[in-house]
Amino acid sequence: MHIADSFWGTLQAGFGVLNSLITRRRIHRKERIDIKTIMFLFLFGAVFTDLYKDKIYNLWIVPGILMGLILQLSRGTDNFLNALLAMGASILILMPVYLIKGIAAGDVKLFLMTASFLSVQDIFSCILFSFLIAGAISLIVVLIKRNRHATIHFAVPVMASALITIGGVL
Repeated sequence: MHIADSFWGTLQAGFGVLNSLITRRRIHRKERIDIKTIMFLFLFGAVFTDLYKDKIYNLWIVPGILMGLILQLSRGTDNFLNALLAMGASILILMPVYLIKGIAAGDVKLFLMTASFLSVQDIFSCILFSFLIAGAISLIVVLIKRNRHATIHFAVPVMASALITIGGVL
């Protein structure tokens, strides 16, 4: 029940921001920050469930994608098309990695959700940084635990890379 409660709270906050975006003609810098904040709320929910349940639930992914696309559409059709292009690019990049079992399907979906909030350039950077961060974490795990077969929670590098890519929330 705690996950569902936090999800609905996040969704309500997102719809409040969406309502303020739709009612205003001009988008200010503060509102762009709110779009990034909403992305991080969805990412944080996915990281939480990945760490504690070893699964990234669609409860975070599907509403996150819809919210990202709606917010991008409210910023203009160019932003919306760029978000769709970013989602397509992330599928093209990550599908071969998924097919060789480099990442799980939930991780691919998490990148799709993140891409719905970002531009094509930002999602490329996000993917690159996340694999670098995941590699560093894997190296640390191998050195400390001496277990080459240990898995890592890839949602953590995705969230960290999104933070690096957009330069923080504030």
